[in-house]
Amino acid sequence: DSFTGHYLLAIFLFALLIKLILLPFGIKQQKNSIKQARLRPKELAIRKKYSGRDDKPTQAKMSEEIQELYQKEGYNPLGGCLPLLIQFPLLIALVNVVYNPLKYICGLSEDAIVQVQSIVGTSSQRGTVGLLTKMKELGYDAFKNVEGFMTAEEFADMPDLNVFGAFDLSITPQQCMNLDSIKTLSGWLILLVPVLTFVAYFLSMKLTRKFMYQPMNDASQAQMGCSNKVMDIVMPLFSVFLAFTYPAALGLYWIFKCLLGILKQFILSKAMPLPKFTEEDYLAAEKEINSRPDKSLKVAKSGRVVRSLHHIDDEDFEDTAEKARAFKEALAAQEEADKKKAEEAKKNSMFGASKLKDDSDKKSSKAKNTDSDKKDSDGENK
Repeated sequence: DSFTGHYLLAIFLFALLIKLILLPFGIKQQKNSIKQARLRPKELAIRKKYSGRDDKPTQAKMSEEIQELYQKEGYNPLGGCLPLLIQFPLLIALVNVVYNPLKYICGLSEDAIVQVQSIVGTSSQRGTVGLLTKMKELGYDAFKNVEGFMTAEEFADMPDLNVFGAFDLSITPQQCMNLDSIKTLSGWLILLVPVLTFVAYFLSMKLTRKFMYQPMNDASQAQMGCSNKVMDIVMPLFSVFLAFTYPAALGLYWIFKCLLGILKQFILSKAMPLPKFTEEDYLAAEKEINSRPDKSLKVAKSGRVVRSLHHIDDEDFEDTAEKARAFKEALAAQEEADKKKAEEAKKNSMFGASKLKDDSDKKSSKAKNTDSDKKDSDGENK
C-alpha cells in the first residue's frame, strides 16, 4: 500500500503481476490450440468418412484413426490441461493473500491476529481483510501491547480499504442487504460488486472461447453447446456467491483478473492467430485421408487377410463399399487358394501312401518267391 498509494490500485497491480507470471502458460496453450486447429481439416475428413454410422465398433475405429493422426503430427490433446492444473493451486494461494492481508501482507502471527480480533470485538469476520478499517479507526495505541504486533510506521502503512471515501472494501455485499445500506451510495456500490463479477466472468468465458480453438463436429455439437451454456451460467453464479459473501476486495480482485484475462487472450490471438482454411483445404485433406491404405482391414504378420465382424456392413455405405468389395474378393481368393492347397496336399498324401504300399507288396512278394525257390532246391537235393 505504501508503494501504490491505495489498496484498490494494489489489487489491480497484484492481478496484473499474476497474469504476467502465468503468461508463459497462456502462450503454451495458444500454441497447443494452433496445432490442434491445423489438424482440423484432416480430423473432419476422418469424421466424414465414418458419418452416419453410430455403432460402437465404427465409432471406436474413428477415434483410433484420430488418435493416430494426433500422434503422427505430434499433438497432445492433454497438453493444454497442464497449465490449467498448475494455475489452480497458485490461484488459491493468491486469493488467500487478498483474503488475509494481516497474515500475508502485515506478517502477523495467528496469536497476534486472535488478540487483534478480541480488541476489535469481532471474530466472525471471514478472513482478516475486514479488520483493517476498524483497526485504523481505533488507532495504533489500542494494539501496541499485542505480542508480535507491527511498529507504528508499519501500522501507518497498512492497506487503506476506503475507496475515495465512497465505500469500504472490507464490507461484504451481504452486510448491505438492509434498508439503511441500500439508501446510501456506499451500499449500492458494494452491492454492485457481485453484479460486475458476474458480467466480467461471463464475458471472460465467452470471449476466451471465441479467441481459442474449439473442436466441434456434427455429432457432438449440440451436446457440447449445451455443456458450454451450462458452464457459462454456473461458473459466473459461483463467482457471484463468493463475491456476495466475502469482502468486496475479493470481488474486485476477481473482476480485475477476468478483465486482464480477456485482454491477455485478445493479445495472444492477434500475435499468434489461429489458422484459417478454405474449402479447397478441406477437400484436399479429405482426398488425402481417403487415399490412405485402409488399415482397418486386419492383416496378420504372415500377410494373410483376417476376417473381421467390425466391417461386416461396410458394403452398405458409399464411402467404404469399394474397399469392402475388394476386401471380400481378396478374402474369397485367399480361401480358394487355401482350398486348392489342401486338395493338393491330400492328393500328394494319397500318392505317397500308395507308393509305400506298392513297395511293401513288392518286398513281401520277393520274400515269398525266395522261400519258394529255397523249398524247391531242398526237394531236388533229397
